[in-house]
Amino acid sequence: MKQELELSEQLIDEGFTPFGEISELTKEQILDKEIFEHIFSIDNQIARTTLIVRLQDKSRELGNIRSFDKLLKAYQTEFAQRFKQRGSNTIQFTQPPIEKLKCGKWECEDTGVTKSIMGAGMIPQTVVACSHPILPVERLINVDSETEKIKLAFFKDNKWQYITIERSMVANKSNIIQLSDRGIEVNSENAKDLVSYIADVVSLNAKEIPVNRSTDRLGWIENEFAPYVGDLKYDGDIAFKDVYASIREVGKYEEWKEVCRRVRKESKIAHLLLASSFASTLNQMLGVLPFVVHIWGGTGTGKTVGLMFAMSVWGNPEVGKLVRTLNATQVALARYAAFVHDIPFAGDELQTIKSRWDSFDNLVMYLTEGVDRGRGKAYGGIELLKEWNCCFLFTGEEPITKATSGGGVKNRVIEVEATEKVIADGNFVSNFVRKNYGFAGKEFIKNIPKQEELQKRYREIFQEILEKTDTTDKQAMAMATILLADEISTDLIFKDEKLTIEDVSGWLTSAKEVDVSTRAYEWTMNWISQNINRFRENENGEIWGKYIENEDICLVNKSLYAEALNKAGFDFTAVIRNFADRNQIERNSQGKFTHQTKAFGVKANYIKFRLEPEKSDLAYEEKYQQQNMEDLPF
Repeated sequence: MKQELELSEQLIDEGFTPFGEISELTKEQILDKEIFEHIFSIDNQIARTTLIVRLQDKSRELGNIRSFDKLLKAYQTEFAQRFKQRGSNTIQFTQPPIEKLKCGKWECEDTGVTKSIMGAGMIPQTVVACSHPILPVERLINVDSETEKIKLAFFKDNKWQYITIERSMVANKSNIIQLSDRGIEVNSENAKDLVSYIADVVSLNAKEIPVNRSTDRLGWIENEFAPYVGDLKYDGDIAFKDVYASIREVGKYEEWKEVCRRVRKESKIAHLLLASSFASTLNQMLGVLPFVVHIWGGTGTGKTVGLMFAMSVWGNPEVGKLVRTLNATQVALARYAAFVHDIPFAGDELQTIKSRWDSFDNLVMYLTEGVDRGRGKAYGGIELLKEWNCCFLFTGEEPITKATSGGGVKNRVIEVEATEKVIADGNFVSNFVRKNYGFAGKEFIKNIPKQEELQKRYREIFQEILEKTDTTDKQAMAMATILLADEISTDLIFKDEKLTIEDVSGWLTSAKEVDVSTRAYEWTMNWISQNINRFRENENGEIWGKYIENEDICLVNKSLYAEALNKAGFDFTAVIRNFADRNQIERNSQGKFTHQTKAFGVKANYIKFRLEPEKSDLAYEEKYQQQNMEDLPF
């Protein structure tokens, strides 16, 4: 090639043309078509320009320079148009994922993606979009957001690799540079051309490149349930791709059912976990908020195996697959909850994140609200607000709620202490469910009753729980969902004994235990008892008020008490009115909660506590029950 170029330059320098030497050309020959074709057949810019200059000099000598320049300009325009119209190329990669894709003016070979453009002096130049094979192979339309993602295939390290990204990432030269983190050779020099190449291939192959529905989560999508939908592809976070793929059937279903029957019979806690696993998929249909089932107890009780047992309903229950460690940030927990969406969030070892929270109350409220905070995208825009409807199966070495937890927290947690082993033969069961899983969830989803029938039966179980226990409506709602799921799965799959209200009543929190004011008053009585000398006349130490023994009343300094109460985790303003309504404190003559009086000669604002208050009047109890009933979903 180099020798040919040197020969061409030599011939031009010596003045040769298709008609011989330039010096011998006639007027007719210098304007001939072959002269101009010869000019534009030369790729070397210096050689071409040299030839044009010498021909122009000869044209002046012959007296037809104007004609020559007009024809030269016309041929330049024609040549440029002819060059621009070249664009019927097809991709020539070796064994590409899709054969015979059109690539227009791009040349797609194993050495990379290039195209030729007309540079200065009408000289063709090569533009490199990518130094290795790359092409779009699939378009994905998300069923939730209706946004489009694109799947790219690229050949590197002797293999085809794949990446699915948002369409906006490959539509902007600034965004597409981020693909370098995934191994694609893109930088600030070729980013614009790579964007153009991908857009061209997509537009030229609208029918050839497949388009599929996609999702970035599990669970209900209208009347379908991912991943049990044939034409639904996963387009979400790569960190959850393995988990999505874990929802599959492995092993022997009949043997799995037999082991489950034995475990259900031996352990009510394991039975509860299994029922809760099914129940998670009913929350959306019943309008029930997400709730937490927390199993706590000392090490060696088989809590982790219990989680694996429950999650084998859906797929691979291995820790790191469908059973996750809770040692993660709040953002990570929310993203995973949004991903599982309707199947349970199984989180092991709650105590690993204890240092990140003053208490678990905020975590419980955050997760059971079922909606994440709004966040911006790294490369512009706002992320779609994430939601979830799942229940949370947690384990830990201590309770998730405390005596000072708010009523909302207590209501949303079914807390079970594992005083005995959750699963007797934990080693056998854990190994067994690692090899046999994923059948029951699919069968359960296919056979869920119609929504009207489901809600009717749920309502019956809910009312029966309220009649037989003294729990709150929210606790009854969660447990009714679990018992309903257990009833369906027992009749459909296990054909054995289902859980009864009597079996689970001990795990339901009573209305008084949930009520913050009741717990705050109990704390107050203990606090007064522990510090009784502060309410008696003495010469040593502070005086906090006055204990009037013959009236069984204690005056407590209001400012000091409000501070102590708040430190204990209770809100003074939230409970003081209920104290008055229940006759646990006396109002003053103006109906206020404090009395301006003296205690051992010290005048201040005091709260007058009854140490043995009268029982709450029926009107208060009826009002509390009515408030509970108003929270029903239907």
